[in-house]
Amino acid sequence: MKKLSAKDIKHFKEKLLTEKQHVLEEMGELQQNNLKQTISDQSGENSRYSYHLGDVASLAYGREFSMGLAERQQKYLEQIDEALQRIEEGTYGICKVTGEQIPIARLEEVPIAKYSVKGKEILERQRQKGTPTN
Repeated sequence: MKKLSAKDIKHFKEKLLTEKQHVLEEMGELQQNNLKQTISDQSGENSRYSYHLGDVASLAYGREFSMGLAERQQKYLEQIDEALQRIEEGTYGICKVTGEQIPIARLEEVPIAKYSVKGKEILERQRQKGTPTN
C-alpha cells in the first residue's frame, strides 16, 4: 500500500480543518438556542405555573438532548484535533495497532481514523476477551 503523499496530507489536513469549523459552528448554534430557551424561561414569557407536566418533560428532554449532542460534538472535536496532531507528528494515516498504512478510501470516509479495519477488528477481539461473561 502506498504511503500518503504530501498532497494527500494537505488534502486531509484541509478536510479536517473544514470539519472542525463546521462542528464549531454547529456547537455555537446549539449554545445560542439553549441560551435563548433559558432566557425565555426566565423572562416569564412562559410562566412556570402554566406549564403542563408534558411540556416540562419535553423541555427537559430537549435540554438533555442538546447537552448530549454538545458532548458528542466536543468528543468529535477532540478526535479531529488528535488527527491534526498526528499530521504534525507525521503519523497520520498509520494504524496505531498494526503500524500499517490506513487505506486512503477509509481516511476519505473517516478522516479521524486511528486504526485500519484490521486494527479495529484486533481491538474488538481484545475487548471481547477482556470483558467477563456472566
